[in-house]
Parts: sequence; C-alpha cells; structure tokens
Amino acid sequence: MSRVLWCITGAGGKLRNVFEAFLKFRREHPDVDVGVALSKAGEEVARIYGVLDRLREVVSSDKYGGIYRDVSWSGITRDGVPLGGRISLHRYDVVVIAPASSNTVAKITYGISDTLPTIAANQALKSKTPLIILPADCTVGLAALPCLINEHKCTRCLICLDDCPYEAIYTLPNGDVRIDYNKCRGCGACEESCKYGAIRCWEKVRISPSPMDLKNLAELRRVSGIYIVESSEELIRKLKVLMKI
Repeated sequence: MSRVLWCITGAGGKLRNVFEAFLKFRREHPDVDVGVALSKAGEEVARIYGVLDRLREVVSSDKYGGIYRDVSWSGITRDGVPLGGRISLHRYDVVVIAPASSNTVAKITYGISDTLPTIAANQALKSKTPLIILPADCTVGLAALPCLINEHKCTRCLICLDDCPYEAIYTLPNGDVRIDYNKCRGCGACEESCKYGAIRCWEKVRISPSPMDLKNLAELRRVSGIYIVESSEELIRKLKVLMKI
C-alpha cells in the first residue's frame, strides 16, 4: 500500500488549487492512502478558505490516513502517535508540504522544526523520504484571497448577515459590514446571497516572491531529496513519479 502525508501550512493563496488536485488524485488512485497534517496556522487558513470541512474527502481510512492537528510541540498526535516517528520509520512513501508558506520554507532551510509540517520535513530529510514542497512564493503569479466585502459596493442590506450559516458576518456601530475570520469557514454563502456583487470569494491577486524567498528556495533546491514544484499540476506529476503510479 502506497502512502503520502500532505502537510498544510498557513499559506492560503494556492490552497484551494492544491486541495482540488489531491481530491482528483484520490479519485483516480483510491488505493493510495493519504494523511493530512496541519500546523495551527494551516488549520486556521484551511478553515477560512473552505477546505478544512472537506478534508475527509481526501484522506483515507487507513491508520496512516486521517487528519492530524492539535498535536504536541514535538508532533505527538491526540491518540499518542509521534507523527515524526512514523516518517522516520518509512510509514509514508512521500511527504508533501503544499502550499508552503515563506515562514515554513525559511524554517526548513535553516533546520527549524517547531510546527507539524517542519517536523515532518525534518524527519523526511533524516530518513531519506522524498519531500515535495510547493512554495506559496516562488514565482510571480496569481494567488486567491479569502471572502472579502467591498465597502464601496455594499448597500448594508444585511442579507449576507442573515444567510451566513456560521454567524461570521456582523455590523459595526456605524453600520459597516464586516467578516469575522475567527468564525468564517469559507462556505461562500455570503457571496451567493449578495445581489450587488459586494462580496467576492477567492478573487485573484498578483504576488511576487521577495529576494529572501528566492534565496531560501535556491538553498532548498540544492538539498538531495527535496523536490521544489511551482504548481499543483506539477506537484501531482512529481508525486506520481515518486510513487511509481
């Protein structure tokens, strides 16, 4: 049985694309076990971008599948399993970190392991388990934003407030409408209910990596066992090659 561990960090711009790519991969290869590990920032971003509640569609039911979060600082899961130890024992054929935030890339570059994805990366390198990284900031390109309210288009009709199933939309004393990102689950109901186009979800913006981002990536590209990819499509292609499927 082939197994892959997908790690999610606090970078949301490409997350929905990666999720859809893994969803398609699982449908095409149901015999491959997939586990998902989230950093605390990754869990927050996955929720806001509407991915967290759908991860069950990607993971397998094998004991090496499942969703791992709320782990200890050393990477021990809620049921007492050291996830890093599993990687060291080659329980996974490939570890994927996608999208990898600039913070995560920098930590891996300098050997810092203080989140679940960076612990996974460290153990993958030590055990010579192939590590695929899709950096959030690697080339000039487009990244998606979470649901946003355009104040200039908003008429304060409050239909979105009533239609939000998570009570994540509220008003300020002056009547302005806001999204509470501590409650938002990225369901998109607010965008669908707005007749005036004042709410947009997953709108694309152009981003550019910083010189430091590119320097860190250049360092990682020289490390044996690390495979840097620049898109979700390239990620899946590399995953299939490494897993020989």
